[in-house]
Amino acid sequence: MKKVFLKNEKGIALVMVLILSLIALAIVSTLLYLVMQGTKSSEYFKRYETALDAGHGGSEIAASLISNRGTLVVPALSGFFSGINLPTQCICGFDADPYDEIYPLPSPDTCLCRKLCMPAYKSDSTYMWGAAGPGACNAVSMDPTSNYDMQFSLPGIGSLTYQVSAEIVDTTVGVTDLSGEQLSCGSGVAYQCGTFSGPPTPYLYRIEMNAQPSSNATERARLSVLYEY
Repeated sequence: MKKVFLKNEKGIALVMVLILSLIALAIVSTLLYLVMQGTKSSEYFKRYETALDAGHGGSEIAASLISNRGTLVVPALSGFFSGINLPTQCICGFDADPYDEIYPLPSPDTCLCRKLCMPAYKSDSTYMWGAAGPGACNAVSMDPTSNYDMQFSLPGIGSLTYQVSAEIVDTTVGVTDLSGEQLSCGSGVAYQCGTFSGPPTPYLYRIEMNAQPSSNATERARLSVLYEY
């Protein structure tokens, strides 16, 4: 039986071209995928940074509201505010019992004024922001979009606007403001600031912020702000 050895290598070039083409296609596809993912990530980051900027702007407005004890008028944004009476200033004071670690209902009696003037809980864990009265607050929520103290819109790029929500979730009562000026209170040694002579102890407010597009909220920024009054 005669053995036949095939030495014809015709077609090997085509096979090599197909293999190299497959490798090149894989490389190009990988590069296209990386470029597309980079573009998407850049767009996500851009939207988030814009929402974050809106949150920072909202925190400045919320700080101004607290600094003015509930009084704030921003003409450029007057058409966007809702839910609170901004021109009304809160008046804080002390009640007749200086040992109960709680302030009386401020004037006017609104939820915002209660949060600006009073701690949320007495020493016996009684929730004071929700006490009976026209200014009774709902239970504190860590999601400011569902239980906000102030909410407004800030303009973004083009026609896009960002909805900013702010909620005061905790208040620690002090006896001075940041300038060192002693805040008004009752007279007598029984009052915690009646004979105050120590270092300044400002009010502390914790504010939860949320900023997101007014429509199609694909990105949002959440901030926790600690403000000293």
